[in-house]
Amino acid sequence: MRLRPPRLTDGMEITAVHAEGLATGHASFRAEPITWVEFDDAYSIALVAEDHGAVMGWAALSATSPRDTYAGVGEVSTYVGAQAARRGVGRALLSRLVTDSETQGWWTLVAQIFPENPGSLALHRACGFEVLGTRTRLGRMTHGPLAGQWRDVVMMERRSRRAGLD
Repeated sequence: MRLRPPRLTDGMEITAVHAEGLATGHASFRAEPITWVEFDDAYSIALVAEDHGAVMGWAALSATSPRDTYAGVGEVSTYVGAQAARRGVGRALLSRLVTDSETQGWWTLVAQIFPENPGSLALHRACGFEVLGTRTRLGRMTHGPLAGQWRDVVMMERRSRRAGLD
């Protein structure tokens, strides 16, 4: 497995991995998988995990706010394809994303995870994220088998021990 920056030619595979996550109903409020253009525009830092030329997963970081006060605070997204589940792909991606973010001066990373996604919760804990609390009935699903249901979201945060200390 190799971690590297995403390329335009990865777009279809990035979308496919995202679609697999969305199909579970426990990955995002989004109804449609991300397109390459959306992906490329949305994230300040992004990585893909590649094995034998195929994208197995991706992790990315976007700013939580355009305000200068929050420069260095970002939200992470991590998706791993079903064929790569439980092979350490998510941990490799998120660990590297954390390291890269600190190198670039990001001091706080946040993740919003459905409580029904224990794998993602465990992954983030393993990478140094702590639970801040649960946002009850944060949003209502608009699609899929859970359409119309209010969903809780677990808020997790990771504070850098290197960046943002000055």
